Amino acid sequence: MNLQQCRYVDMVARMGSFSQAAKELFMTQPNLSSSIKDLENELGVQLFVRSNVGTRPTEDGYDFLKYAKRILGEVDLLEQRYQEDFKKSFTVASHHYDFLSIPMATVAQQFNEEYQEFQTIETTTKEILDSVATFEADLGIIYLDDDNKHILETSLEHHDLTFTSLGDFPTRIFLRRQHPLATKKEISESDLKGYDQIRFRQEESGLHFDEDALSIHRKQRVLYSNDRGTVMNLLCATDAYASGLGIVNSFVRDQIVLIPLKDSPKHTLGYVTHKHKKMSDIGAAFVAEVRKSLDAFPNVI
Repeated sequence: MNLQQCRYVDMVARMGSFSQAAKELFMTQPNLSSSIKDLENELGVQLFVRSNVGTRPTEDGYDFLKYAKRILGEVDLLEQRYQEDFKKSFTVASHHYDFLSIPMATVAQQFNEEYQEFQTIETTTKEILDSVATFEADLGIIYLDDDNKHILETSLEHHDLTFTSLGDFPTRIFLRRQHPLATKKEISESDLKGYDQIRFRQEESGLHFDEDALSIHRKQRVLYSNDRGTVMNLLCATDAYASGLGIVNSFVRDQIVLIPLKDSPKHTLGYVTHKHKKMSDIGAAFVAEVRKSLDAFPNVI
């Protein structure tokens, strides 16, 4: 199987005809049919059904197209990469931190002549590591603590990734402003018993890849979400709590309170890069802006 055969299958499916597809591909119909027949023999499946009303993919054909289109799309992007007018993209994969928006906006202005796409992806720990390892993201933002440090350092090493610290932060408890505990200057874990917890959903990997700073109490009810906006809405609508590093600089800060956790463990926030890829100028500028944003927080230990 080769890329050209994938393009042939895609064209026949779009045209609904071998003869019309051959014209679009500037080749003879027998050669097109022979190439697709070779592909079918190699895969051991039939990709098309011919009838009086045209040609359509079989179920196996539709399944093949689903994956082939992804490959062809990536190849097209790669080809565009080397066109003269191509502008690059910059992607950061991160835990659900809203303080990254200002650094991203700043570098988008600084590098607008060279870059066309700027993207922040808020996702799970596993996806962050995978995206940096496969060069889909330029860098990732995660945190390490005593609970996850061993498994994350093992995973970082396995993926040829490097973790660089941005600072140490204590745990903060996120509560709505009218919460019964909202007036406390400090909260202990015992204070939280009886309250629901809101957490970000992670993969069922069996590994300690949690993004949330606190563990789940026995028999505690948990509200899960994979979206930061939903988590904040749940906080404002209930007496549930969330835990994190407390680095919040958006309008959400007006809707919630961030209270230190008593005897909080240390969490090291940092960025992840690939060992075999040199940090780009825009990556370095982004990290510098993140550090500048973090300097505004008194949370650093």
